[in-house]
Amino acid sequence: MGRWGHGTWKNEAVTTTGRAVFILALAILFSGCAVSPGWREVPGKGGPVWRSESGGWRAEVDPSRGRLSYLGPSAGPNLLYSPAEPPDSLQMGGHRVWLGPQFDWKPFWPPPRNWEMMPAESIKLRAGNLLEVESPGGVGEAVAIRRTYRWRGDGRLECGVSWQETSDRGRQAIQIFQVDAAAVVEAHPAPGPSAPRGFVRLPLAGRPTTETIFAFPRQAKVALNRVFLRRGREEEKLGFPEQTLFARWPVGQLRLHPGRINGRVVGDPDGGFPTQIYLGAHDWPVLEVEQLSPRLLPWLPGGRVSHTVLVELRRP
Repeated sequence: MGRWGHGTWKNEAVTTTGRAVFILALAILFSGCAVSPGWREVPGKGGPVWRSESGGWRAEVDPSRGRLSYLGPSAGPNLLYSPAEPPDSLQMGGHRVWLGPQFDWKPFWPPPRNWEMMPAESIKLRAGNLLEVESPGGVGEAVAIRRTYRWRGDGRLECGVSWQETSDRGRQAIQIFQVDAAAVVEAHPAPGPSAPRGFVRLPLAGRPTTETIFAFPRQAKVALNRVFLRRGREEEKLGFPEQTLFARWPVGQLRLHPGRINGRVVGDPDGGFPTQIYLGAHDWPVLEVEQLSPRLLPWLPGGRVSHTVLVELRRP
């Protein structure tokens, strides 16, 4: 009876419970570290930047540009296009964010200054190591845009956009990642009656409307039901059904995943082709991968709406 007596069982139960609590505490501690690596302010080439690293990858937010400006291996190179240009220019690079659709803009180009050509109004570190970057407010409907950045537990970078909607027609988020122009971008066409090639050509200068029937773009090749795109001598803008885009380089790859929305959907300005790719001409070394939201209104008058995408980095 001595070994299996009541007292022995009680002690073993206490020991087991203690071990369980200890293991749970360790799990919470380490999972917390894995879920959300911290942001810290560090010196940068043009001034201080906010930096966070996860799994050998590095993200940096530049207050002078008001956006994510570096994303790639911790030791380099940067997979984003982030040129050394003055703050007051259209050459900011990185994670561009606008509110559309663009055909609502007056004039059609350029985007409002506070969305594209001004430094951040404020940067705050929120609970869960969420970095919040607020743009200044602008004139008329050029409302302030709030970006948020956070590493997830699965190693993907969550990039959120929100704004207080002031119009009664709603707007869409246009999330653009300008990437290193040497990338090969991969997308999956989905041929159908509305788009025989499985994707569309979007409006550009000299092309005022979306084209569904067209000669195959020179920048594209098709293999195994996939379209592979490189920059060429001419610019091009293509739209695909919602999907993940793949941008590849010898040093690694970037995957831009569609995300989630918070708001009431009131329209689809892109006609079912919200995943988009822009290929700059030979004298404009830019390649953009984009995810666009539907047109959104808040659930309550004067409320905020949001659109969040995920960026995944992988080694070759």
